Amino acid sequence: MEKIRSFISIDIPKTPAVRNAQKSLREIGGINVPDDVHLTLRFMDDVEAKKLKELSEQMRSLEKYQCFNVSMKGLGAFPNAKDPRIVWIGAELGEPFKDILSELDGILETSSIFYDNKPFKAHITVGRVKTTSKELIALLNKEKSTEVESFTCSKIFLMGSKLTSNGPVHSVIDTFRLNNSK
Repeated sequence: MEKIRSFISIDIPKTPAVRNAQKSLREIGGINVPDDVHLTLRFMDDVEAKKLKELSEQMRSLEKYQCFNVSMKGLGAFPNAKDPRIVWIGAELGEPFKDILSELDGILETSSIFYDNKPFKAHITVGRVKTTSKELIALLNKEKSTEVESFTCSKIFLMGSKLTSNGPVHSVIDTFRLNNSK
């Protein structure tokens, strides 16, 4: 049975702040900076194609929720700024995001789909560090609380991911449009 490496995410627009962060990281060097970025809501790893089809049908229930605001703020790193492996832009998600995530977790659990259920920390990965440098640490310290930008999230995506030697290649499996009416 075919299995697909999969996750659920929201798309991040290529705002000037996101592009500037990517440019700064590329200039430092030693960092793999993706062209397209997203915010992962839930990572599920390898899921049978049949289960993904069923999940997609159940996720239609998310379309009843209103669009929500996403505020991007500050540059940070996992595990920390002194030993960065992943560079991210922080994110704060407006209402009704908590309700959406709660319903999404319920759908995954009733579907018996294993997912990474660590406490959710909203972040947008903008780089994977190959070589740490003083320049990167200085940038992280300088930009840790910088207000970035905001946008309205109107879609949630069920995504597939294939790992390649050049990094992951993502593809949209299904799109769920949030309610625009107030």
